Amino acid sequence: MNQMKAITYKRIDQLEDINKVVALQVDIWSQDVVSPQPQLVASINHGGLVIGAFAGEQLVGFCYGFAGFNDGEAYLVSHMTGILPEYQNRGIGYELKIKQREWAINTGYKKIVWTYDPLEIRNGYFNLCKLGAYSKRYIPSYYGEMKDKLNKGLPTDRLLIEWDICSKRVENAIFTSGSNHTNNEYQLLLNWEHGIEFPTPLPLEHNFDLSQNGYRVPVPSNIQFIKQHNSDVAFAWRYAVRTSLSNALSCGYIIKRVQKEQDADIHFYVVENTLTEG
Repeated sequence: MNQMKAITYKRIDQLEDINKVVALQVDIWSQDVVSPQPQLVASINHGGLVIGAFAGEQLVGFCYGFAGFNDGEAYLVSHMTGILPEYQNRGIGYELKIKQREWAINTGYKKIVWTYDPLEIRNGYFNLCKLGAYSKRYIPSYYGEMKDKLNKGLPTDRLLIEWDICSKRVENAIFTSGSNHTNNEYQLLLNWEHGIEFPTPLPLEHNFDLSQNGYRVPVPSNIQFIKQHNSDVAFAWRYAVRTSLSNALSCGYIIKRVQKEQDADIHFYVVENTLTEG
């Protein structure tokens, strides 16, 4: 039986289901990063949203967002999205974001924002290419030191993602499954080589000549593997990518998409100095 057919989605607003969301957070990350029940309840009743993905009665995934406001603009802050490991890579995360977008538009929002680790390049492809979002801000050590399963061992740098949910760019990404994003051969802002003792990519010198329309920034395709086997190399990538992306963003460039290389240990962020609708 195809398990995807068994997945149903619904807005969560009952205490029984909210408690399931709290328990699922612990299973996925750890007790250290849980958004507790009282916070979820308050958010749901004041412009926020929790959507659950269910396999029968079992909650297997969720996304949680709360109301945000800055510089005269109201938006939804998509704070958490989590899926049980055995249900990942089945399109559940994508469906949760699409349903979150539908609800946000019907509620009156025009933008959703969230953060993610820029070294998790797979998440970058999902956010920038499949959803049509973009980023203009790099935030070093956003959460300080975290000790959960995914974040332990590195500064918690984050990219702020902006998702203009009513834009043509987003519609193009959703309705063409990201196929409108083509590869290019922009110059590199950061060079790398393969190590000898540790045969994974190592970051090298930076290119600080920001005079072209666009550039590429390399990122390892599996930072978690590098963290587990050589923390020094993981740290080197953290600071190298931080420097390259921060410099580009401070000069007005925008992170628009990810260029994936087939079966490669390096993928690329593509930064450009304009944000077009396509």
